[in-house]
Amino acid sequence: MSIGHPVVDIVFCASSDPTTRADLEADLERLAEGTFTVRGVATAAELITAATTAGDSGQLVPLVFVDQYLSDASGVDTLLALGSEPALSSARKVLIAESPDRTETERAAAAGVLDATLAVPWSEAQLRSLVSRLVTQYFIAEAPQEVDEVTEVVDVDVLSKAFVEVEERAKEATARLERLQRSFLDDRSLTDDEVEELVIQEIDRALDNPPRTTVPAGTRIVSAGDTVDGIRVVVDGRVHLALDVDDRSIGFHARTAGRVIGLNTIAQAQATALFNVEAIEDTTFIPLTLEQLDEALRHSPTLAIHLVSVLLRGMARRNRRSIELRLQVDRLARDLARERDELAATLDRLNRTQARLVESEKLATLGQLAAGVGHELNNPAAVVSRATDFLAEDIEHLTAGTPGGEVFVDAVRVARERDPVSTRVKRQQRNDLARALGDRSLAKRLVEIGITTKAQYEERFADSPDPEAQLDRMERFHRIGTTLRNVDTAATRIVRLVGSVRSYSRSDEIVEAFDVPPGIEETLLLLGHDLGHVEVETTYADNLPMVTGYPGDLNQAWTNLISNAIQAMDEEGARLTIDVGATDDGNVAVYITDNGHGIPEENLEKIFEPAFTTRAGRVEFGLGLGLQIVKDIVVRHNGSITVESEPGRTSFGVVLPSAINGEIE
Repeated sequence: MSIGHPVVDIVFCASSDPTTRADLEADLERLAEGTFTVRGVATAAELITAATTAGDSGQLVPLVFVDQYLSDASGVDTLLALGSEPALSSARKVLIAESPDRTETERAAAAGVLDATLAVPWSEAQLRSLVSRLVTQYFIAEAPQEVDEVTEVVDVDVLSKAFVEVEERAKEATARLERLQRSFLDDRSLTDDEVEELVIQEIDRALDNPPRTTVPAGTRIVSAGDTVDGIRVVVDGRVHLALDVDDRSIGFHARTAGRVIGLNTIAQAQATALFNVEAIEDTTFIPLTLEQLDEALRHSPTLAIHLVSVLLRGMARRNRRSIELRLQVDRLARDLARERDELAATLDRLNRTQARLVESEKLATLGQLAAGVGHELNNPAAVVSRATDFLAEDIEHLTAGTPGGEVFVDAVRVARERDPVSTRVKRQQRNDLARALGDRSLAKRLVEIGITTKAQYEERFADSPDPEAQLDRMERFHRIGTTLRNVDTAATRIVRLVGSVRSYSRSDEIVEAFDVPPGIEETLLLLGHDLGHVEVETTYADNLPMVTGYPGDLNQAWTNLISNAIQAMDEEGARLTIDVGATDDGNVAVYITDNGHGIPEENLEKIFEPAFTTRAGRVEFGLGLGLQIVKDIVVRHNGSITVESEPGRTSFGVVLPSAINGEIE
């Protein structure tokens, strides 16, 4: 079909065998090249319902493929049922059969509901030839005005033969017209009323003024479905055509009827009225039987000439009226489509506006809650932070008087003040120390408490009478220091997280330049209880530039991204990688990648929408406020966030401008 033309032609494929149905659908769609829609169904009931609905709605159904044996009916019975539907009787029907049942195919052919059979398996050439021939025949017979829209699949030979036949019929019609022109074309200079008056005069002359019948306005002269056994010639008054639809009468234009009633009908083999004929004012007419009309024609050779003129002019009026109505329907359809599109656009804008209003209200409520909750959380967090200092002082005081106490106090201090070390660096330190000491297990324990060289080990343990006991105590004091550091860090994070939430109503955090890796390491420490089953690998490039912004906000973003990654992975084989490096233009890029199930493609564009979730229909925010808030934090720092996902790998990429390249307003 030509570009821009709406696809309204449907080809149905009915087969209870899903393989046959799928293969035929695929081959037909490839063959169609967009000229028609292919729709597959599994049962006869589905086919009849779908095809009838399509035909009744005005869609063209040029082809129907039906398997010889369906699960709920035979293929031939299904074709017979389709053939009884007026909207589908003209569709070309094909029976699919591996071994056609001759009795069944003869029955279908005798009933006129079988146009071809398709052997299973079929070849592409066979299918193309069959479809081209049947589609061409259908459009030539049923919708010749649409042939130009299906040129990709028409059979040129069939089409050429049809054009030849049309030209021959046109020549024959022209010859007949030339013969008739010698008679009725003499009436061309007369008006419709004048020609009809001549018909009345010739009838009166031939039949010696036959009797008239007069009926009052509103009288139904002929009812639709009545047998027509003659004509009625209106002498005075007016009539119109009408149809009864849904308990009401719909009238047509008065000029559609004319003054000679029944002339079109008696020319048909089954002479039954198609319309009601009603008088719209007091009307007088001459009723003539077929015998009387035949007698009048024999007595008046010119009557036939005038009747032909009346017949052709009546057909011309009806054609013009049909065209006018079609144009009016098309205009109304275009107006309706435009109004529908405008309504859909308005509804879409309304939905987006409503969503923004709801989100604004939620954020406003969040700001109000944060203002109250923030104060309540900040005070306990400050108490916890001060308590860690007091606890550290008490441990130092109590330990100072014990043998080797200075070493243990130093272990607590180192654990509290030690900067986070990446797993890559720790692994290298363990390997180096293991080679120096010759004991890998001992090296691992020493690196965990901050001893990374053989010289440090000898300095701490050279004078110890029991190195194992001293190491055990140092590990315990180191864990105390680490715990104090984690508690202090957690309290600080609580304050910053509260501040991040409150920033949605106002921002009062100071903008500063800072390094990204420490914030990520703090996040990993805080989420340590969730990372027990996860293999974590961090890679921080050397000489990373600093970024400018709000460290607490970005820590919240890392927390949310890492927390989401943890929840997306299975407990067995979970692996999280974090890579931080510099981009070519001097900015900082952070990639957080997990090996979870991945994000469905249809959700990738939605994950940054407010409160979007796929977790059992619940809205969950984790430790932050969802990916929409993460995106807001990144954008607030003049950065960007992207996501790539497939089963087994999901990677979020955050790019932040360096302190040199960007500033936050």
